[in-house]
Amino acid sequence: MLLLAAAPSFAQQAPAPQVEAPSIDPAAVAPPTTRPASAGERGLAEGDCRAAAEGFRDEAQASRDPSLAYRATEIGQACQHLPAAWASAQRLLVLDPENVEALRLVGNVALASARYADARQIFFGLLAKPDVEPDRALREILPPLAEGDLAPAAWQVFKDIPGRDALSAPVLSSLARMACNADDLARCRALIGEARAKGGGNDAATIRLAAAEAAASGDAERALSEAQLVAQGDPQGNRFAVVETLLTLDRRIEARAEIERIAAEPDHAVEADRRLALLAFNEGDYLDAERRFSARIQRNEGTGEGLFYLAMMAERLGRTDAALPGYEELVRAGAGLAPRSRAARLLVARGEAPKAMRLFDDWLRSGRGDFIDTELARARALSEGGMRAESLQGIDLALERHPEHPELRYQRAVELDGAGRSREAIKTFEALLKERPEDANVLNALGYTLADRKKSLRRAENLIRAALEQRPDNAAFLDSLGWVRYRRGDKAGALPPLERAWQLSREGEIAAHWGEVLWSMGDQAGARSIWARALVAAPESKPLRATIDRFTGTSDRKP
Repeated sequence: MLLLAAAPSFAQQAPAPQVEAPSIDPAAVAPPTTRPASAGERGLAEGDCRAAAEGFRDEAQASRDPSLAYRATEIGQACQHLPAAWASAQRLLVLDPENVEALRLVGNVALASARYADARQIFFGLLAKPDVEPDRALREILPPLAEGDLAPAAWQVFKDIPGRDALSAPVLSSLARMACNADDLARCRALIGEARAKGGGNDAATIRLAAAEAAASGDAERALSEAQLVAQGDPQGNRFAVVETLLTLDRRIEARAEIERIAAEPDHAVEADRRLALLAFNEGDYLDAERRFSARIQRNEGTGEGLFYLAMMAERLGRTDAALPGYEELVRAGAGLAPRSRAARLLVARGEAPKAMRLFDDWLRSGRGDFIDTELARARALSEGGMRAESLQGIDLALERHPEHPELRYQRAVELDGAGRSREAIKTFEALLKERPEDANVLNALGYTLADRKKSLRRAENLIRAALEQRPDNAAFLDSLGWVRYRRGDKAGALPPLERAWQLSREGEIAAHWGEVLWSMGDQAGARSIWARALVAAPESKPLRATIDRFTGTSDRKP
């Protein structure tokens, strides 16, 4: 299965945000200037990130001033121009090899560029310096890297950190969070144990992490024990820890009962009602969800969130004339990318692509939208509306501004494959892999695409297994392994990774694959059961509906 983005799969995802936070403004990296004197300064003044990053890169190469190289690296990183950022970082490394802050910046750029060997050399060299206290330095370095897009790359560097026995409990807890966010649950569990053995790991965040890891690993007893522990220790801040654990374990009836008990507590009644509304939505009980969200809006509780889910329900029920105004109301109120993307999809389907594209253009002009995320959303809206050529054209334009950006190139390969240009898609993934040979997302993407097109199946499986060595509990990678085993004729061997993938992530495409394997083995009842559950969890999944149609012709109703 192809990932839509490189974000860690283990991290908990919150409901759609009401308003998104502004992205980093590259111009904020440097003080403003009224008369730009260089190509880099002119690029900043004109809002041209590519010109700014490349201009400062060239200036840094020609200068012996480490502060200029540092600034050039920061601007290249903020502009998401990785080639320019890495070139500037290498210059900084030459000019200021003893500066700890400079080394940290260079290490982060190496991670973003999937240069794991370089990142290890830089970070471990930093920690080995005589004037650096490793544990103290790691307390600053690790927490930002343990969350977000860089967590999987950072784990490939820090999982083999030397001198781990001497590390403190807080550092071990940060490493545990990094491991979980990099889909390595066994190592995450071991690190939590090490932190606790040193008298730490008892803060609420680490206990919640332990509960989430246990639930994802299928250890219900341990998961609930950890959740109850954190709820008892912090009843105000973690009152819903048991509920979240029950939901991860797919014990929804018990979760609902627990929320209803909490709803009787005045301090938590509002949040309990919100969670009941979300639970009803996720279970496909749209009548109850609509009633609850509407009542919350009337009480002025979470109005933006309520409008978003009401619009989603209308869209799922085929009432697009009601859904679109709901999304547009959120856009007018200043909401972020999620409602804009959904509105754009509906507009493209109605033949109003120019109006849809203005939603993305306005978001970028507001200065609050991240360019890469916005362009990826634009491309998906166009491709889902059948406008593959326009989607590819948009990605190509984005690549002119952010040359060689891996996420844009990844999405371009996905679009090529969707357009039936599989040979070009595979060629793009091959080029990415040559440049980023240790990038698990690229290893999986190439392996899955080869498997899905029934090409080089032995190599496809080797690529996928290499990705799983890095992230053994990644749902998308496990789905790919099951799919390639099925393509190779090993139906029985395909089932365990597919079932495990479904336990980790209720993605519609995973259910489509799992059900197809079951059907091919004669277990039609099992396939129908899986598909029925998946239609509730992921009713908009095109791969799921296409698979159900192919075997039963009944995707418009529960199979």
